[in-house]
Amino acid sequence: MIHHLILLGEKQDLRIEAGQLRAGEKCIAVETLGSVQCLSESCRWTQSSLEAIASQCPSIFARYDQREKRWKTFSLQMRARHVNPSALWRLCRLKPLLATTLSSDLIYTKICNQHLLLRAFQPELPIHPKLKENSHNRILRLEAQYARFFWPRYLSYLEQDLFEREKRRPIHPLNQALSYGYGFLYHAIEWQCYASGLDPTIGLIHRLRKNRPSLACDLIEPLRCVVELTVARNWDNIENKQAMAVCFAEMMESRWSYKNHQFRLRAVIRQMVESFVQALDEKGKFQPFRLAPRDACL
Repeated sequence: MIHHLILLGEKQDLRIEAGQLRAGEKCIAVETLGSVQCLSESCRWTQSSLEAIASQCPSIFARYDQREKRWKTFSLQMRARHVNPSALWRLCRLKPLLATTLSSDLIYTKICNQHLLLRAFQPELPIHPKLKENSHNRILRLEAQYARFFWPRYLSYLEQDLFEREKRRPIHPLNQALSYGYGFLYHAIEWQCYASGLDPTIGLIHRLRKNRPSLACDLIEPLRCVVELTVARNWDNIENKQAMAVCFAEMMESRWSYKNHQFRLRAVIRQMVESFVQALDEKGKFQPFRLAPRDACL
């Protein structure tokens, strides 16, 4: 059984003993951890405990800044024990046509997933968004145009007096929940990039920037709809930060359709990153996550 650990209590001392993570009298086997969320500001970790969880699962440390009114998150990453030199070399020297194809697949799939999500609120919308896949630059412009179509409708369906997606320093609980959910998913994808031997700082769509894993920012695009659905399904807990943290942990164990089979989200992330690696090596076609109609139900 996989466990998703959420640390809420204050002044906890965490250590490793006999393969178990211990906090006082409580303990859990490290090998059963699927993710760790630490929402406590005063936990004390031993070095061995940090190294153990970093190599086992995505570990996210989150703090809500009362002054800035926003979540601040960072994650522990495993040491680069496994490196895929072939995939890294090809990623740095991608042919323009393949780079365009991979980037367009990510962006276009994101738009289709968000459109299917809107159809759960408004079934009379057309089955597919009216977009054209003619060039990378065109796809990016259409993504921006569709964002102006998507967000006012998504937010108005959930909250009638909110019509803007706040990306920087969000104030409304809905925007705070979305930002935290994206951060949780973002760190999970970054961890999987390391596990697959990729350097997450080398991306396709997002420019290189200090301290930003551009590849994780690219690969999260088709999966953003999962966070948006989770927030919509747990609207009653939108103002309870601890309850939303539990919802996002459960999100990782929820089942989604991928490659005509049902997988837990953490398995979908692993397979999608591996599919990306195979596409870099030209051993297969990249298959980004595409939201299935049955999974889009609220």
